[in-house]
Amino acid sequence: MDYRDIFLKSTDSTNRVARELGEQGGVHGSGVFADTQTGGRGRLGRAWFSPPGKNLYCSYLVRPDIALAEYPKLTMVAGVAAAQCLQEICTIPVGLKWPNDLYIKSRKCGGILCESSLAPGDSFGVIGIGINCNLSDSDLPEELKDIATSVLIESGVAIDPKKLFVRLRDTLLGAVRDFEKQGFSKILTRWNRFDAFRGTHMTWVREDGKAVAGISLGPDLDGSLVVQDSDGNRHKVISGDVTLAGSVA
Repeated sequence: MDYRDIFLKSTDSTNRVARELGEQGGVHGSGVFADTQTGGRGRLGRAWFSPPGKNLYCSYLVRPDIALAEYPKLTMVAGVAAAQCLQEICTIPVGLKWPNDLYIKSRKCGGILCESSLAPGDSFGVIGIGINCNLSDSDLPEELKDIATSVLIESGVAIDPKKLFVRLRDTLLGAVRDFEKQGFSKILTRWNRFDAFRGTHMTWVREDGKAVAGISLGPDLDGSLVVQDSDGNRHKVISGDVTLAGSVA
């Protein structure tokens, strides 16, 4: 495939560049790679720590053969691909936290931000992935030391971000093909194998600001997280912030 990849020393956001590539007719699977981002974003508008030359900052343009209503599930498709690819490289367990975080042990090592353009006849998705590859403990800001980690810290394995960019694309496009041909249930089965927080007690902050506490039962076929509260009621978390409140027996 003749991908039209873009390699940048620095950019505000690889997702923004990939979206522009999509609007210009870029082919499925093309990617954007940057050594650093000045305006990297996570979910809910959070800033993404992006020191130069240490990590993977990239976005992939995808044009999947799926219904427009299925596009939000690409976040979980990308999660499966990223966890699988990373685990193969570093040979230590990699976990997923709904809906878009990569974890090693109890700390976050990566994240996914999917966006889409759903114009009829010219729809596409942008899958942004950031993975902490070669950060050392001393590279992490004090406020992130307890919550963030890297492949190097946890496994001692140094990763070439550009090689990971190419390898991850192959894994991601394979997962997208599986989604197209086999549907979301197959993706969900694979996602559940990486679910690092099923059975843990969580607090879900709804968009209206109300907090609901309960035990994570994992995502359902809609891609929503199911949380069971202390009264046995089940809630479907569609959006909002989910925080961990400690494990339950």
